[in-house]
Amino acid sequence: MNVRTLHSARHLLHKATPKHIVGRHTTARTIRKFAESIGMIYFGYVDQQDDDHRLVRGITVSNTHDDHYYCVGTFKGYDMALTVRRDSLMYPDHRLKDHHWTIMTFDLHNKYELPHCYIGHHTAREELVARYSGLDPLSIYAYSAAHKKPFLDSYTVYARMTHAQVIAALFNPELTDIIGERFEDISIEISENTIYLYKAEKHPSRVLLERMTNNGLWLAEAIDRRLS
Repeated sequence: MNVRTLHSARHLLHKATPKHIVGRHTTARTIRKFAESIGMIYFGYVDQQDDDHRLVRGITVSNTHDDHYYCVGTFKGYDMALTVRRDSLMYPDHRLKDHHWTIMTFDLHNKYELPHCYIGHHTAREELVARYSGLDPLSIYAYSAAHKKPFLDSYTVYARMTHAQVIAALFNPELTDIIGERFEDISIEISENTIYLYKAEKHPSRVLLERMTNNGLWLAEAIDRRLS
């Protein structure tokens, strides 16, 4: 049985349980109300093969993922998307493990083509190993000794080694200090000039959604200012 067949079978069995049904309706209501409050449009479940919706890509995209509670809109001048993604990852030791990510994206205004990078919280390190990305861990401390302990203890920066200097300059101590203080266990990706925020959460609360929005807007504005 291939990974996609296993993924589908596990998903069908799980979604039929009463606990899952109650949780799904509660989460849908929470996300719909949040989306309406900031002017986003709520679509719910979207098929990744459907051309009518822009696919949320990033490091978690695959041919087996499912996107639920999908929303799009513009808030404070930034085009945004929100979804809760489910996928089953095959680990190097052949474990098949289900994951859920609350994902929020922000399209940068600046046209400078930023290299692909991932600022991964250490709680998500195993997931990066399972989904090989071709990125290398960087020692940004080597570029500046001013990075503080909360960031260095919680995050690892990944990029191609040829882009190390650009990424280290972009994520300077001024930015990493705030990420270490405010982002808690939210991971960050920049790909094709879009910021992706990831939180390993199946049922995001209103508080989490507001925190991700505020952090994402702050980071988008900070990067756009640095590149202007």
